Amino acid sequence: MTLVLINIGFFLVLVALAVKDVLRLRSILLISQLCLLGNAFVTSNVNTAFWYILFLLINTVNIILLLKERRPVDLPPELVDLHENVFSVMTNKEFLYFWNTGQAGEAENEILVRQGKPMDTLSLVLTGTVDVIKDGKIIAQLGRGSFFAEMSFLTGEPASADIKAGGKVEYMSWEQEKLHCLKQLDSNQYIKLQNILGKDLSAKVKLASAKI
Repeated sequence: MTLVLINIGFFLVLVALAVKDVLRLRSILLISQLCLLGNAFVTSNVNTAFWYILFLLINTVNIILLLKERRPVDLPPELVDLHENVFSVMTNKEFLYFWNTGQAGEAENEILVRQGKPMDTLSLVLTGTVDVIKDGKIIAQLGRGSFFAEMSFLTGEPASADIKAGGKVEYMSWEQEKLHCLKQLDSNQYIKLQNILGKDLSAKVKLASAKI
């Protein structure tokens, strides 16, 4: 009996070493530790049993934490369309984390971005529309789900056009400095953000080309 428990336990440790998913790895190790703990009880090895109980407790706590992290996150109804249409490459949890780092703002018939001026924020239109004005001419109108000042964020260069609120506008803004910190804190999410902005710019270029 003890030989069976030992072999099953160590075989599961071997299997766990080949598993990449952390949750599965810890789950297999948990079963392995139960087998080895059972062997320790059968052989009355109190010292070994103590250590396996400690391993089990630590592993169980970590599994619970992993399950909580992976638990599906529901989005507020007012953000569902933005996630589906703009931030779909992010998980719900990633999107909410990113969203909560921003700051809501509103404006009415005022200039939000000045051509040639350096920008320190990246913004997204929530309600209303903003006019993109270059050399005194309106070249585009942006509505809900459209970014502005994204080129400045991606290149670090001054704004290439004026952005003016066309009536009352609500928007969300993120500090560029904080967003660039994502590159070190969470490179995967930073890459996703770049992809989102690249898609937004591509859509604007296609729209501009269609008007020519």
